[in-house]
Amino acid sequence: MASQLEELVGPTLVNNKGEEVKSSEALQGKKYVMLYFSAHWCPPCRKFTPLLAEAYNAHKSYIAQNYDIDAEAIEVIFISLDSVQSEYDSYRNSMPWLSVPFANLHKLRIKDTLSSKYGVRGIPDLIVLDGTSGEVVARNGRGEYVNYFKGEYNTASGGCIVS
Repeated sequence: MASQLEELVGPTLVNNKGEEVKSSEALQGKKYVMLYFSAHWCPPCRKFTPLLAEAYNAHKSYIAQNYDIDAEAIEVIFISLDSVQSEYDSYRNSMPWLSVPFANLHKLRIKDTLSSKYGVRGIPDLIVLDGTSGEVVARNGRGEYVNYFKGEYNTASGGCIVS
């Protein structure tokens, strides 16, 4: 259920229009939820984000154009490692998916909790969760995202930063 995911990401998320939405509503009915750990200052992240966005948008278009009710409902949630809100806002604006609100990343310690829970040691990192149980489906989502998104899109990717 979305409630397990809501416990992970907090009660609200920010949509691609900058509006806060209830996590439980935004994640309802999703087969997969992908946690995207990234930051504006990370060059590999800035290379991977457009690739992931292209795949995300292609998947949505594929579903709409093909009326494919069997295509999995997928949502991506940006977990920012930025420390300055203006940098978070600027980077978030380049993403078509949901984001944990900047204040919640720090005030509710969501960034630290999720990074520790999923062993995030470098970025970009993409963790694929089951949308119902919240259990990990793929730890290397960055290398496997093409197995989830349908449609046509570019898949070239660069290296990652290891901390």
